[in-house]
Amino acid sequence: MLQHQNPFVLSFSALFLAFFCHCSATTFTVGDSAGWIIPPYPTYYNNWSHSQFIRVGDSVEFKFDDKFYNLIQVSQKEYEHCTSLEPLRIFNTSPVILPLRERGVMFFICNIPNYCCLGQKIVISVHEGSIEKPPSPSPSPSQVPINISPQPSPNASAPQPHGSSGMSSPPSPTTNTSGGNGGNSPVPSSTQEGKSNAVALVGGKSFTVSLGQLLSVLGALFGFWIM
Repeated sequence: MLQHQNPFVLSFSALFLAFFCHCSATTFTVGDSAGWIIPPYPTYYNNWSHSQFIRVGDSVEFKFDDKFYNLIQVSQKEYEHCTSLEPLRIFNTSPVILPLRERGVMFFICNIPNYCCLGQKIVISVHEGSIEKPPSPSPSPSQVPINISPQPSPNASAPQPHGSSGMSSPPSPTTNTSGGNGGNSPVPSSTQEGKSNAVALVGGKSFTVSLGQLLSVLGALFGFWIM
């Protein structure tokens, strides 16, 4: 399909992409307005480097007075010992603009005696082209709302037993407390201590007589009847 495209359109697209890439790149001046000098304190340049996010496609610029300073790219070991026995690159003319084409770490010093020991050295870290945002933290278990259904009360769910209120208690035996003339006295047994008693009712009243008295009365009546 590219064969059918207008050549002018293709050329314009390529030019636009090149212009866009050029505009998106950033040039970082080491030390900002101070440039590449003996710093006020030893960690000055590394503090500056840590505050920047330098990406592939960007550039770093070193500005210095080439009458008093220089710029040497060295290995990490020589950077740590402030030596330049095997320099990677040497720059004696200012300014120095270095395009950054790949990801990595670079080490630079000034090899004028004692300048590196005073802090004129820097580590530059080159990152990938895009800034990766950290993933948003997932909500913690304590932030997730939990719906807890209320449990029924034991008093409400347990059935009420049929207690003594629903059951009729057996009637208690009653005792006849009436005495004297108002009630019926129990009849003694005929074998009690060899004596016999008789109960007679006269006019609705009861009285007790012995057997001997009864026989005497009957004998008297029988004799009266024979006469």
